Amino acid sequence: MSSGVMLGISAICCVAGYILNSAYAKKYGEPAIQWKLFALQLICICGALTQIPGDEMSSRFLFWIAVAVLTYAAGLWKCRERAKHLGAEPADVASAMTAQALLPVGSAFLVMVILGMIVFGFVWAH
Repeated sequence: MSSGVMLGISAICCVAGYILNSAYAKKYGEPAIQWKLFALQLICICGALTQIPGDEMSSRFLFWIAVAVLTYAAGLWKCRERAKHLGAEPADVASAMTAQALLPVGSAFLVMVILGMIVFGFVWAH
């Protein structure tokens, strides 16, 4: 997949997650995103992106993917439980969970691109 397509997909994920989170927050008075789990999801996805396998699967890549799956399961479950506790409608519960799923993915790609630009820009400048 080309880098332009990946950047486009990550931007769409960020914007969609942000819009869903904002709409939920306006309706229920608190954000849909579970921020602590969001941070863990972001770290795990960035970790997996740094270990993308070339010729063969690495154990570090599998570790990051496994931890990401666990943090996603916990984040989605906690998001669902919180939405139900607030009395959210089923459609709003689904949108809250979608925001929890999309925002870390889009953010991780953008974080990696920005870090890459900073690191490689610094290395190339010196």
